[in-house]
Amino acid sequence: MLKVNISKTWNTSVLVITIALLLSLSGYVLFDPIKSANTLANLYGSVAKKFELSFLYIGFLILIFLITLALSPFGKFKIVLPNKSVYSFISWSSMLFATGMGAALLYWSTIEWIYYFNDPLDDLNSYNKLLLARSYPLFHWTFTGWAIYCLPAVAFGLALYLRPNSPLTFSGILISKKNSILSTALDIFFIGAILSGAGVGLGLSFPLISSVFANIFNIEISFTLDLIALFVCLIIFGTSVFLGLDNGIKRLSNFNVFLLLIFLILIFLLGPTQYIINNTIDSVVYLSQNYLSWSLNSGTKYSLDWTVFYWAWYLALAPAIGTFIINISNNKTIRQIILGTILIGSLGCFLNITIMTNLSTYLYESNLLNSPEILKEGLMKPEILIIESIVLLPYGEYFLMLFGVILIIFLCTTYDSASYILASASMNKSKYEPSRFLRVIFAITLVVQPGLIMFMGGTESFKWILVIFSIPLLIVNLFLILSIFKNAYSIRKT
Repeated sequence: MLKVNISKTWNTSVLVITIALLLSLSGYVLFDPIKSANTLANLYGSVAKKFELSFLYIGFLILIFLITLALSPFGKFKIVLPNKSVYSFISWSSMLFATGMGAALLYWSTIEWIYYFNDPLDDLNSYNKLLLARSYPLFHWTFTGWAIYCLPAVAFGLALYLRPNSPLTFSGILISKKNSILSTALDIFFIGAILSGAGVGLGLSFPLISSVFANIFNIEISFTLDLIALFVCLIIFGTSVFLGLDNGIKRLSNFNVFLLLIFLILIFLLGPTQYIINNTIDSVVYLSQNYLSWSLNSGTKYSLDWTVFYWAWYLALAPAIGTFIINISNNKTIRQIILGTILIGSLGCFLNITIMTNLSTYLYESNLLNSPEILKEGLMKPEILIIESIVLLPYGEYFLMLFGVILIIFLCTTYDSASYILASASMNKSKYEPSRFLRVIFAITLVVQPGLIMFMGGTESFKWILVIFSIPLLIVNLFLILSIFKNAYSIRKT
């Protein structure tokens, strides 16, 4: 019989919660994938209407609060964390961006505009419909979303500065006195969001990866192909997380961001360069004119169907991403962490969306690929439409190969970071390096579990579970803001 020795450095309560959530969430989804998806989708519909204002206002509050904090005198305070590496600006930026976005950005940057164009807010002429459609993805992928990611990082950083041995979980930084019920609830929210996020990420990215493989090698999409692609991803990010932050995750992130920049620059130069420049300027002006109203106006179709979902998604992913950000931010000031996260993350998304979206709209306006009609009539799956947009470029097949490599590594950088964070949360004290054994076990679990759910048709259920987990996180984020005030005041007195 296989015997696993429980280390004294492990947080057994976190491990038990992780295993229990894996079994309970997977069991519920797999018992009846279609019924569970419908039930959870209906629940999301009522939740979106009921909590719409909360999502909008709290999201905008987090953005304003963090910018104010960064520009205040307290922004100069430096976070110093024992036993954590200090990274160069390039490595820090690469890891931050690769973890925060992943393959989902590559998926939506080419096709999200189509959904807005096909279902505009008002009766608009063709030019204004396209302008709105180009601009709304920038709103959803830039400043507010990255601010939501950043808030837990700042809260963790200040709490660890005062209490260096605190576990890297919500309960570890928000509860100073032992309270088993509240601690368990906070850890459930923390871990549940990570696990459901893994299910959504794989379910969204994997059909695209398989489709790229099928196109490049001219083979049919099949269960066997999916298994091969899944195995390739597991090997890459399992190796990365085994090697750790310095030798694995950092190098993989640096390499992938370099490839992404090459990919975008080549599309910009070989594609419709002047078209991209002109329409990017128009989109930025339109976004700046409407950012406040899109942030606060409720009751619109885009707000309910898209903004609430995006903000909920960010809130659910923020515990893992925020924890990872603080793990790589040793010796950085509060100002550097906040402005770096918001601006670097937003800039990366901005470049990706403006280039890929404008490539797609150019193909539409040039009558080369009528993406809105194709998607509206269901003539192609979204992932196939993305591939068709890329192969229409000069040297399109080579672009698609590069796109496939970037897509796989992006998925891996997201998952190795999630594995690292679960392993970190499973340690009794933040100063302990996450166990290599736990890192690998979580790496395998985060692929096999959502992979099984994806093959059984349960991805939609996990999408709604992810959002539902974000509801209590609205309250948790308000407590994170209060903890920042409290810890900042304590630090100022010392």
